Amino acid sequence: MSSDLIKNIEALLFLENRPVNEAYLAKLTGAKKEELADAIRKIKQRLAETGSAMVIESNKNGDHHLTVSAELYDSLSGYYKSQKKMRLSTQTLETLAIIAYRQPITKVEIERIRGVQVGHILKSLLEQEIIRMSGRKDAPGKPILYRTTDKFLTFFGLLSLKDLPPITEFERQ
Repeated sequence: MSSDLIKNIEALLFLENRPVNEAYLAKLTGAKKEELADAIRKIKQRLAETGSAMVIESNKNGDHHLTVSAELYDSLSGYYKSQKKMRLSTQTLETLAIIAYRQPITKVEIERIRGVQVGHILKSLLEQEIIRMSGRKDAPGKPILYRTTDKFLTFFGLLSLKDLPPITEFERQ
């Protein structure tokens, strides 16, 4: 494996600034799956050995993200408020899941599914830019439609909505 491949993968992970799928990396670099895995392992090892502030986080879906080490978030959060870890309540996560799987969706439709009012939750998700208003439904009253944002994808380590687990996976549980 060439050092150019390692440099290219590291540069791509840095420039993308989001989780990047192995298939995408392979397409851009022309590397085989084994070469990619080996290169990513070497980058992780070098970052750890040098005590770098940067780490590569990987998930089981083959997504990799070059990011700041979790230990540094607390000390840096005062400088970079957008990098603070968000904590979402169970109610907020339930609402967000409904939006993610049914988007675009109106507030009334979400409330019908959840059985409770969600105005305060939608306001919070809008403020955190995890969801956005995406127009109005062609229905009486022209209710606002909501959908997820790129920040939602980044927060959950997804490349696209296609990476969401199939809804049937939850129905079996």
